[in-house]
This record gives sequence, C-alpha cells and structure tokens, in this order.
Amino acid sequence: MPKAQLHLLTVQQVERVQPAKADQMLNDGGGLYLFIRRYGAKQWIFRYTSPLANKRRKQSLGALSEISLREARRLASEKRELLARGLDPLYEAAIRKVDKAKDFNDWEAKQRSKVKTVFSEWKRAELQNRKDLGAEIERTFEKDVFPLIGNKHIAEVTRADVKAILDRPLTRKSKRMANRLLSDLKQFFGYADDEELITLNPTRRLTKERVGGKERSRKRYLTVSELKLLHENLPTSGLRTEYQHLIWLLLATGCRVNEILRAKWSHFDFQKQLLVIPAEHSKNTNSHHVYLSEFALQQLRQLHETRTTEWLVPNRTSNGPITRQVLTKQVTDRQQDVGVKGRVANNRTLILPNGKWVIHDLRRTTATLMQELGILPHIIKKCLNQKTEDKIMETYQRAELATQQQRAFKQLGLFLENLGIEDEREPTAINDPR
Repeated sequence: MPKAQLHLLTVQQVERVQPAKADQMLNDGGGLYLFIRRYGAKQWIFRYTSPLANKRRKQSLGALSEISLREARRLASEKRELLARGLDPLYEAAIRKVDKAKDFNDWEAKQRSKVKTVFSEWKRAELQNRKDLGAEIERTFEKDVFPLIGNKHIAEVTRADVKAILDRPLTRKSKRMANRLLSDLKQFFGYADDEELITLNPTRRLTKERVGGKERSRKRYLTVSELKLLHENLPTSGLRTEYQHLIWLLLATGCRVNEILRAKWSHFDFQKQLLVIPAEHSKNTNSHHVYLSEFALQQLRQLHETRTTEWLVPNRTSNGPITRQVLTKQVTDRQQDVGVKGRVANNRTLILPNGKWVIHDLRRTTATLMQELGILPHIIKKCLNQKTEDKIMETYQRAELATQQQRAFKQLGLFLENLGIEDEREPTAINDPR
C-alpha cells in the first residue's frame, strides 16, 4: 500500500472529533478507521478483504479510550502483514483465542494438581539429580507435609497450612528440623511457582529466624576421656557389632557419614591401604583419597568377615547400604535418661559426660584429635577433604600432600589403638613435614 495513503489522521483530529447525528468513519489509511458512534462511543476498526473468502470484513482493534492512535497504527500494520502472507486476521485471532483458552484450561488443571502429585513431578525433574535421589526430602514430606496437605490442591495451599506444617517439628522441640523443613518447602513451592502452578507462594517472607530461630554452629566433639569411656561402653551397649566398627572407622578416617555408608568394597584397596571416595559421593563433588591406618584396616577386616553385598553394611533388603538415619537412631536411642518402650533396653549406655553427641560429631572429633596431635591445619583440611576459605590458596596451592596425610592418619590410628590404656596421656604430637 502506498505510503501516501497511510497516517491520514492527526492526534488533534482524533482527540477533538465529536459525535454527530449519524455514525462516522474517519479514515487513517491502510484499512485503519476511527468509528464514532452517534451516542459517543469511539472505536478503532480495521477493514480489509479476506484473502481466503474474498469478502470484505472488519475487525475491532479496541476503544479509543484504551488504544492510542500510535498503538492502533501498530496493530493495523500487524494485520497488513498477515494479509501479505495470505492470512485472514479474523481467522488468526480466532485460532489464538482457542489456543489461549486451551492454555488457560491446562493451567487451571495444573493448579488443581494435588501436592503429592506435584512432589512426584518435582522429584523426577530435580530431586533425582541429588546424591540420595531425593530420599531424605521425601521422608521429611511423608512425615510432616503429606499428612496435612498431601491431598490438597497445590494452588489452595495457604500460609496458614505452611505454619501448621512447621509447627510439627517445633512441637517435637526440634527447631533445627523446623528450619530444614522450611528450606525444603521453599524449594518445593519455588518449583511450583516456576511451573506456574501457584499464583502466590505460601512460603514468602518466612525466614528461619521467624520459625526455628537463628542456628548456632554445632561445636560438640568427644574428648579423650569420653573416647575411652566410649571404648569401654560400646561392647555392652547392645549396638550391632557392624555399627560399632562403623563408629571407629568414622573416627579413624574423618569421613562424612554418608561417604562411609555409601562406600563399596570396590572403593577400598587393602594392599595400598587406601579408600577412594568418588566425586558423586563427596559433598564438595571432589574425589578424595583417604589413607587407611592399621586401626582403620582392622575395622574393615572385621566388617569384611560378615560381607554379604558390595556395601560395608547393607540394609535389610540388601539392595543398598544402611542410611544415616538408621545409625543415628541407634546411637540416639542409647542416650536416653528414660527408655522408650519398644526400642532398646540399654538406653543409657552411650551417654557421655559432656552431653548428647551425634554421629556427625565424630568427624569434628577426628579434626580435633589431629589438631591435638600437632598436625597443621592445612593438612587436616586435606585429610577431611575440606575446601579452604582462602580463595587464592584454593586456586593456586593444589598439592595433595599425600605423604603428610598418610603420616597424619597413621598417628591418629595409633592413638585410637591405645584408647584402652588406663592413664590420661594426651595424644603424642608428630613432626608434620611441609
């Protein structure tokens, strides 16, 4: 269409035009008209000949009160582009309307999805990429989330529902668990928000400080005298022999609990006295070599005598290792002033003078013992596969310090072998070569 036939109206004309006794059509060119009804309504119209039906048609672009002259011209230009491609603007608008309605119906159906269903989708989409395939979060949701909102539509979950969920661990006086649950819920509803399953995130503005309170870093470790007491009490604790060996192996290696529990016999080299933790089992995603002392090997040999699967200690069905929760529960049940009916009879056998201890405290104990043995901090970090906070050192100082690590683990093993001695000798320091 020639340029001279476009943009025939001015802004002033459009703003000043008044209704007449009959309807008016002001031509802006290119098929765009301002339609002024006699009763005052003003509307933009696009008139054209359909390339499909070869008939004259018109399409409303909106009221003048909502669509400016500039916007109307832009919309008319889009219609002319459709005509140039042999398409009918009214027909294309009808198709988009159907598609939009379908999209809306699909969105509505998604919003009617139940929380359990959305969790399963989240697990397939994201949780399966985690090391435990989302098993830990699923256990938490089964315990505290699904009983309250599992069958509720995801879009109907309210802030009050979330608070009721968080009250469950708080009632059990587990503030730390409440904070962890809040973190899990934020991730879950964040996924739902990303997938446009909810219009308002019920966990918004909820913080750990307002739920379980600000968490303090745990500092508990077992002292030398407590380790000796543990050495005396473990054999009569009723704890399975395999679990006792796992406790000493954790102390002798400084490994994270899951790194040991998920280890397979193929990861151990008895000849080289070495455990290789693959990257997928390591918290920091770095593979790690743990040098095994004679004391650590002794625990492994005991475990190997009862070997039935590829795992150090298999679960009940032998299709995987025991979980951290199993070992934690066994230790916790034996640190109760009052026994719980149906659990263990010897509920006080693992109580130690400085208070309750948990399995992860063994790793902190290993680090503390190494420090008392005179091992330098950067060697301890290497032994425990920890990243240094110094980014420059982390980037440029890449030496593995294998010899120093071997000496450190050896000295630690010698100390643990001598736990049965009666005097209170502290660990003997070693000269740590740099």
